[in-house]
Amino acid sequence: MFSPGGLSGGKMCSVELMLMLAGVFFAGLASIAKEEGSSDSSESKDLGLGVLVGVLSLFACAAYLIFAQWLGQDVKLNPLDMTLYMSVPAALFLVPLILFLHHPVGWKGFGPLTDWQVMQEVLQLSPFTLLLCAMSGVFAVVYNTLQYAMVSELSATHTAFAGNFNKAATIVLSILLGLESLPKPPWGQVTLLCIFGGIGSFTAYSVLRVGAGKGAH
Repeated sequence: MFSPGGLSGGKMCSVELMLMLAGVFFAGLASIAKEEGSSDSSESKDLGLGVLVGVLSLFACAAYLIFAQWLGQDVKLNPLDMTLYMSVPAALFLVPLILFLHHPVGWKGFGPLTDWQVMQEVLQLSPFTLLLCAMSGVFAVVYNTLQYAMVSELSATHTAFAGNFNKAATIVLSILLGLESLPKPPWGQVTLLCIFGGIGSFTAYSVLRVGAGKGAH
């Protein structure tokens, strides 16, 4: 019998699997709600491409976390070492994207720009902003170190679900602060249902996993 997450017992396995599927369902429904409730057609015309990129990013993130778990538990690297070692290939991978990939910026009078061109414009208009970007890099190092610590101490699954909870909470905070707005009714209510449904699903899954871990001891 298939036992997701290594839990034993048919009933518990079924509950865990249903919670994972529910989390995926709410995430997909939230994307549909954003498209249907958007008044700007430009936001929804590339939804298919966005979903494809999102799916690919999930596989990449899964491989990344599994690799990090292997480094921490088998190779015995500490979280800070993993952060610094893996930052080098990540930076090298991003260099061609920064220099050659053009994308729309939403600035009046500007067409698609590369990130390097954007940085040059920001340097001319507000050099202090680049200092904030550099500080965000320091925060990223701290965040990744904590993430690798979670992977090593818990598991890749727990870390991934914690990240999903974090993303959902960030969306709620952005709406409360006025940085984001809900789609037009009834899709705004659907979006809220998806946010809290996703948070509840992944939280319940984590509670089950913690309970299973205690029961194993």
